[in-house]
Amino acid sequence: MAPPIHDALPEAGFYKTKLVRGGPWAAVEIKIERDVDLETGELTAPERLFAICDGERRNAARLWTYLTPISREEHRALLQRREFIPAMAATRATIDLSEAPVCP
Repeated sequence: MAPPIHDALPEAGFYKTKLVRGGPWAAVEIKIERDVDLETGELTAPERLFAICDGERRNAARLWTYLTPISREEHRALLQRREFIPAMAATRATIDLSEAPVCP
């Protein structure tokens, strides 16, 4: 079961989104960035969330309301599809599947 999404509260995890209407799904991973003192193990600054979307570092808060939670396996599958299906790699272009069907 997917965790609920709350407005303006990004959470680390795996997600998918469409960057344009009618486009393919793009894989998104939200990560936590921490500055830690190596001697004490304590945080030296507040934790920061960031997203990796379509291979680019992005602001997690701006993407949050457009994300759909997915499993790690589905996230990997989306990334692999980009390698084998050229239409899936063009995440900022629409796909008309009636003209050019895409097989998984």
